[in-house]
Amino acid sequence: MKNYSVRMIREDMENIPQFPIPEGFAIRNYRRNEGHIWTRIQKAAEPYMNIDDGLFTREFKRDFLAMEDRSFYLTTDTGEEIGTITAWWQDDGWGQIHWVAIHPDYQGRGLSKPMMSVAMARLKQSHERCFLGTSTGRIPAVKLYLDFGFMPDTSRENSREAWTEVASVLEHPTLEEFTA
Repeated sequence: MKNYSVRMIREDMENIPQFPIPEGFAIRNYRRNEGHIWTRIQKAAEPYMNIDDGLFTREFKRDFLAMEDRSFYLTTDTGEEIGTITAWWQDDGWGQIHWVAIHPDYQGRGLSKPMMSVAMARLKQSHERCFLGTSTGRIPAVKLYLDFGFMPDTSRENSREAWTEVASVLEHPTLEEFTA
């Protein structure tokens, strides 16, 4: 399967799934000058891209102060940061789920769900709709986003082909139109 970049959209902020933070974990806001923590988590979790030390600055330099309100870390009960998610935005008013990652040692435990609940609640405070970018090689992430009400954006080049490939390996009611 090719690893296409895809966009997913959520046209409203109603009925956001709520998942509690499991015992032994917590979610806290980003604190000033913690970009190195974000970079450490992204480097550990990212299988498709090279995460360099300057990526955090390039992604968030337009408003570092907003990170303290819009970016979150998932931590263990000992305070170790093991996951990150950002409730970002675009100048056109769309909210954006941005740079979701969990350290590989903690993946597959459903920990992205409470992170998504927190980030989506933050987006709902300021936005009427939201989007995210991901890629088709990230099937567990795509399933998570579909379960949170995001829909495939088919307006982009190769998007129908990309979503047809996803539907071939992921059964989900939202993807029925892409099955043969």
